[in-house]
Amino acid sequence: MNPYFFGRKKSKRRLFFENALILIAGSFALRGLGVAFGAWMSGKMGAEGMGLFQLIATVYMLAGTLATSGIYLTVTRLVSEEVAANNYAGADDAMRKCMRYGLLVSILAAVLLFVLAPWIGNCLLGDNRTILSLRILAFALPFMAFSSSLRGYFFALRKAGKSSSGQIVEQLSHMAVSILLFRLLVPADDLSLACAAAAAGCLGGEAISFFYSLILYLYDRNRRKFTRVSSPGITSRMLRITVPVALSSYLKSTLRTIENLLIPLGFRKYGASGSSALAQYGMTEAMVMPILTFPAALLTSFASLLVPEMAESRAVGDEKRISRIVEKAVSSTLIFSAAMTGIFVFFPEQLGFAVYQQPGVGSMLGVLAPLTPLMYLDNVADSILKGLDEQVSVLRYSILDSAMSICLLYFLLPLYGVNGYIVVMFASTFLNSTLSVSRLATVTHLRIRPLQWILLPAGGICLSAFAGNTVANALALSSTPDAVVRIGITLCCFAVLLCTSQLLKKFPKRSLHPIDK
Repeated sequence: MNPYFFGRKKSKRRLFFENALILIAGSFALRGLGVAFGAWMSGKMGAEGMGLFQLIATVYMLAGTLATSGIYLTVTRLVSEEVAANNYAGADDAMRKCMRYGLLVSILAAVLLFVLAPWIGNCLLGDNRTILSLRILAFALPFMAFSSSLRGYFFALRKAGKSSSGQIVEQLSHMAVSILLFRLLVPADDLSLACAAAAAGCLGGEAISFFYSLILYLYDRNRRKFTRVSSPGITSRMLRITVPVALSSYLKSTLRTIENLLIPLGFRKYGASGSSALAQYGMTEAMVMPILTFPAALLTSFASLLVPEMAESRAVGDEKRISRIVEKAVSSTLIFSAAMTGIFVFFPEQLGFAVYQQPGVGSMLGVLAPLTPLMYLDNVADSILKGLDEQVSVLRYSILDSAMSICLLYFLLPLYGVNGYIVVMFASTFLNSTLSVSRLATVTHLRIRPLQWILLPAGGICLSAFAGNTVANALALSSTPDAVVRIGITLCCFAVLLCTSQLLKKFPKRSLHPIDK
């Protein structure tokens, strides 16, 4: 296959890394904007408001799962496979059928969310301040479904820049609309209107991003010369991917929604007031987790590109290439995770206060820091498995994880409060990552190397953090510069150690001099 018959011919490796760099830049920009906007929102709404909006977002994501129904993965897989066969007409047919399917299910999901918003707000969430926001978000679901299809198309054609730019447009539009509404309409003490403004920002972002991506798609499609056809096998292949993924995703998202709703309820049973329960939930889910997952933008970029790479290699039966890519991906993920875990373990207070200027964030960040390598590795393993047609296994593990988490949350939160929640997070993350990596090792014959991939990087980040702390303590800077200096020196030292170790591996073994023989 020549995957670049659509344009200037490039090597696979060069194109992969060009797209990876684009995605990395886009992902960091997105997450940076997200964290900055979250910090601004927390200043306007407080921890309680962030918790309330997080409850709304939980229901919205469930509705979003209904609206998208595995469309992104389906488009990526089908278009990649048609491109591998040099058949753009088939790729175009797959796009048209997937978008029709997305339109149907997204309208159904939007109607359900709009009609059921009062019941969800009053009975499920227990707070009527959420109803208006839910109804606003219902209108965003069709735009979300179409955007998912278009992102899958651009990923399949290795046009990462178009996909990333669409997401950045969405985030910037979301921020702009929300900030404008906050300034024009929202009183300082009205959390209902504050959440509605944030929801309207989501709607604006989804709509603007859709029209932007649609223009890019139509331009790309009109540049190609092909005869429009209706491929008889496309519909059955689409349903073979979407139906199991959609059904499993519905169950998984329903369980995840129940899991998220049990958290503030469990805090209340433990003895916290309604406002305090929302504040604890908001601090963890809307403030701490974005920091923990922020560095994963680097891994997420590579992981998303691995889906079409794995699908393409599997389609042509290139098992050696699959094994080589998997080993490189897992080793890089573990080394990177060691560095990020060290940052969160050694500098949680400095980092949490520098971002949010609020007490308590750093303490929770330090407690949850050991989850980092498990979350990052699970993310990469899931992407590889989806590219290898193992998406049902991935969803099965997620369903099992959510079911276990619901049981633990139901029994532990009323008894132990925040400590019970921490136990559940560790158990859940460990189970999901272990199952995913075990399955990956089975289907690709992966062998983990604990010394090179785990123990040595862990020792290196400990030494690097010691150097960062020593220099920063000598400088005695204020909070934000202090965090930047500590983390910057630590990462620089770790990079030096990593590069040195890689260079040492390349040195040839010393051969005996003739005189020594």
